[in-house]
Amino acid sequence: MTDSANKPCLAQAGQGFSVLYNGRYLYSRYAPEKAAEQTVERLTLLPGSLIICASPVLWYGMSSLLQKLPEHCEILAVEKEQALYDLAEEQLREKPFSADSRLHLLSLAQESSAETNAFITRLVHFGGSDKSPLPPLHTFRRAILVELSGGAFLHAELYSEVHRTAQNTIATWWKNRLTLVRFGRLYARNLFKNLSHSEHTLPFSSLVRNIQQPILVCGAGESAEETLKALNPQTRSSLYLIAVDAALPVVLSHGYSPDAVVAVESQLAIEKAYIGAAHTAPLLLCDAVSRPAVTVHTAPDGKVSYFLSAYTDARYLSVLRKKGLLPPEVPPLGSVGLTATYLALALRATQAVLVFVTGLDFSYSAGKTHVRGAPAEKARLSSCTRLTTAANYAAAFKADARAVPGKSGIVFTDTALSGYATQFCAYFAGTPNLFDAGTSGIPLNLPQVESRQLCEFLSNLPKNKAVLSAPEAGSDAKERIHSYLKEETQALTRLKTLLIEGEKARDANMTVQEEIALILKDRDYLYLHFPDGYECRPADISFLKRVRSEIDFFLKDFTRI
Repeated sequence: MTDSANKPCLAQAGQGFSVLYNGRYLYSRYAPEKAAEQTVERLTLLPGSLIICASPVLWYGMSSLLQKLPEHCEILAVEKEQALYDLAEEQLREKPFSADSRLHLLSLAQESSAETNAFITRLVHFGGSDKSPLPPLHTFRRAILVELSGGAFLHAELYSEVHRTAQNTIATWWKNRLTLVRFGRLYARNLFKNLSHSEHTLPFSSLVRNIQQPILVCGAGESAEETLKALNPQTRSSLYLIAVDAALPVVLSHGYSPDAVVAVESQLAIEKAYIGAAHTAPLLLCDAVSRPAVTVHTAPDGKVSYFLSAYTDARYLSVLRKKGLLPPEVPPLGSVGLTATYLALALRATQAVLVFVTGLDFSYSAGKTHVRGAPAEKARLSSCTRLTTAANYAAAFKADARAVPGKSGIVFTDTALSGYATQFCAYFAGTPNLFDAGTSGIPLNLPQVESRQLCEFLSNLPKNKAVLSAPEAGSDAKERIHSYLKEETQALTRLKTLLIEGEKARDANMTVQEEIALILKDRDYLYLHFPDGYECRPADISFLKRVRSEIDFFLKDFTRI
């Protein structure tokens, strides 16, 4: 035993060894293993758990924990102190469970907790690849924090944050899976249809860094009404006005035409927002997985520019990306308001250009969910009777609704909207020259600007309009897209034949199963939306039957495009 304060030392205890580090014993000096064993004994573990073991040091309790693990569980032992990590690594070599594939030791000796959390996110997210020792992310359902030594208290807050990061990564992945199950097929079909029209559109790259006017992003929240009322023809002409899809009829009802409309919704219901809006927007900024009919009926003269929310890591998207057929990609932010703000920041010429947001409330008042003139409000008014009032109080008192402090009083929000608000703050807080012009809703952690101040500022600006670039001449996009779709048609036709005829249609160079696996490899749009579609299983008859039913959907689309 040494008296060095900076080096962990084994110290003789009553029933084994403890560790003295920085003047502190990390285990009991009388029964060092007892507390760890009791902790493991009290644990209730479920299958599919990622166990974060904070500061394992001498690995007391680990043997019992490994014996107690249900199926599909892994242990990620993490250590912030490099000296304790070195000791744990040395001690692990002598343990009988050192070769257990379910146990992983990881050093967190990074400079900051933010870097550590980003590292944990990548580690869990890329499970099953060369970038991570962990199995695929779909293996896990939850993350559990276990503390088996006093070393966990040296960085208790960091270890708790590591646990939350792992849990959030797992939860986010499963939420995205639920979205894919519901919308995965629709996203893929919309993407193929939109790509077939993309040769007539403005390349998004020609619009980036092109707007020198102040930009106003208008959402469909209640705060948009006050901002739009405060504008006048003079101040409006000083702005580059971007409206989200649901806010388009609201902007039009105030006598203004937006300079651009952001369309991201993929479902039929959004078409209500575009009724009577043909030839009213000079530019339509469309997500490549959005509703194709919107561009056909709304945008005049092909003034459409596509971007893609990278909604999943799909192999078919990688193929399209390698062929140069995908439009520029933006983060999958989930909300059209967040996406519109991201695009506005991308369009402004420099960071000196001011960007204002309004109507991004992520909340509502009792009896009202959207600004007047929005499709939801119009639908409520058109369906009201003596028994069903125009006021929608049910939204404020539904199961997951709750009252929260807003910018100008109590407002109501729900799980989805509050999640978008949190994401907005995390993504855009601190962005230079980004301001909140809305007077109601959840605070967005941005500098606040009143409508009067905004109009006074705009009245002193020159009335210049942004110039849009023309479509690139001589583009061979149409030929390349149709060549790709032709290849897909041939591949799906062949796959259909193999699934129907089996050995009768076998290729001489490979088995039926091998050829099916080869065709499915880069065509995961056929099964990504299955509840178990996170992996391809060409040997599973049930899986192949479901794939067979999907082929006709896409073959019909490809032949019509």
